[in-house]
Amino acid sequence: MLETTFIRKLLRLKAHKVTQVQETEASVVIHIDRLKTRLLRCSVCRQRCRTVHQRRPQERKWRDLSLRDRNAFLCYQPYRVDCPRCGVRVELVPWAEPWARVTRGLARSVAILARDLSGLKTARHYQLNWKTVAHIIRQAVAYGLRHRKRRPLHVIGIDEVSRRKGHH
Repeated sequence: MLETTFIRKLLRLKAHKVTQVQETEASVVIHIDRLKTRLLRCSVCRQRCRTVHQRRPQERKWRDLSLRDRNAFLCYQPYRVDCPRCGVRVELVPWAEPWARVTRGLARSVAILARDLSGLKTARHYQLNWKTVAHIIRQAVAYGLRHRKRRPLHVIGIDEVSRRKGHH
């Protein structure tokens, strides 16, 4: 299997493709571009957009899980899409949350390891800043609180009963 195909399947890219993989001694830089035939999504409402407005001038970098023993970085120049609902917005990138500098895979791994280790040890393990780890943990806790399921109430118990004058 080609390395580009492996990375595309790992990141679950449907509207994007891996164009180039640059390997150095310290890191692996993966360049991504969009497929011209696929529709991009709005980053606000996640609706598919038929027209692409323009391309952002600066290239963004996201930190990903390490490949072998090297740090991996995803490089992509996001497009601005013309959303029928929201107007002109930046496209939704499938590998990261909006405004995040790390991918979803790395954030998930950091959150899982942070259950057992402290934030500082987790930051050292992944070679991240401790503030980044703290932000990832905050997001994971907020997601868990938003999506937790509460079981229905079946029994109501009464602890004490008072039946004197003035008690209700």
